[in-house]
Amino acid sequence: MEGQEIVEELRRQNEWWREEEVNLPENLVRRGMSNKVQAEIEEDIITALTGLRRAGKTTLLKTVISDLLEETDPDRIMYFSLDLADEIDIKSIIDTYTEEVLSEPLEEAEDRIYIFLDEVQKLDNWADHVKSIQDRDYNVKFVVTGSASTNITKGAGESLVGRIIIHRLHTFSFRDYLKYEEIDTPQLDLENPSYPENARKLKIKFNEYMEKGGFPELYEEQTVENLRQNLDLTLFRDIVNISQVKRTDTLKQLFRLTAENTGQVVNYNNFSNHLDTQYRTVTDYLQYLEDGFLIENSQPVFSNQKKSMRKNPKIYIADHAYNQIYNTKTGLKAETIAYNHIKRTGKPGYKKQPEVDIILEEEKKAFEIKYTENPQKQDTKQLTKLPEEYQLYLVTKQKYGEWKVNNRKIQLIPLWQLCLLS
Repeated sequence: MEGQEIVEELRRQNEWWREEEVNLPENLVRRGMSNKVQAEIEEDIITALTGLRRAGKTTLLKTVISDLLEETDPDRIMYFSLDLADEIDIKSIIDTYTEEVLSEPLEEAEDRIYIFLDEVQKLDNWADHVKSIQDRDYNVKFVVTGSASTNITKGAGESLVGRIIIHRLHTFSFRDYLKYEEIDTPQLDLENPSYPENARKLKIKFNEYMEKGGFPELYEEQTVENLRQNLDLTLFRDIVNISQVKRTDTLKQLFRLTAENTGQVVNYNNFSNHLDTQYRTVTDYLQYLEDGFLIENSQPVFSNQKKSMRKNPKIYIADHAYNQIYNTKTGLKAETIAYNHIKRTGKPGYKKQPEVDIILEEEKKAFEIKYTENPQKQDTKQLTKLPEEYQLYLVTKQKYGEWKVNNRKIQLIPLWQLCLLS
């Protein structure tokens, strides 16, 4: 991309330079992460947002920019998306910006300059370019995003150690979806999960959320084809381009297997045999999928940490929207939704003996998922084998209440209600 092309692209992407408002969604959901970014906006440290493609990172950046414009000269705020830009580097973008728009060298800037770089994972050396400016102590604040942790977390860790704070932005939670739908959301607590008055409406909306998933940028025109396109962009632009993937068909089929078996303990040998590929390829490609935020792994919980590391993890897809593409059992989908909610408040694992779906070990909370209309007390048998210090929860489809089983208190919580608890 040549100089004049960069100028034109900069002016196209920064509409506030033309005295226009920031282009934000009409039903904007202000997320808690925007407060964290705002709190760091004047700190002399790089702020990075990572997360799955279409999780809302760009919208969050634009929200922060909109707030900044209330008290900042528009020319001192630069945004550039590297997602579709070819043959370009950060130095060329910033040099063009300072010469053609700011008309001021960075080293002479007295007032703060804010530079927002979107989807930087496309550039192998993005961290080196940013570091070269950061090292000079210019009055510049960098906020960057990326859809692949390999080139954000690891790359930044090497070049920007001590100079960067990395945040993970998840896809929409059920609470976010309710805000999107402009529905009042009750404040609920896992320690005292009261039953909300507008439960009927919340159940209806949860059914919508369970079908749609958590990609806000796809809600208006969400089709299976759009989901496939989003998945392909993540696989082939965010993962294949920066990882050593020789068999892209195998990578895509491996994600299909994880989606169909989400919430199950991974069997590397079965995957290897099914895909007719080497065991090492399966383990490497699963790591690539995790680096691209497409999957999460839940480690087994043992008192002996070394023993935990020797056991296979459970694997969950990072958002249940992808279950629209693949054939996934409802119970596995429900457990995936539960896991992806619980991971927002802690670091969940699972128990092998006794067999329990989700464990928050530090908080001493245990969850068994039984997404049925009529759960039975025998469904809590494994839960009651846990030590007395654990709080026990049976996550159901509709049933709410409390049971006493084997002299243990079991809290019954519908999945939709769990997804409102903190």
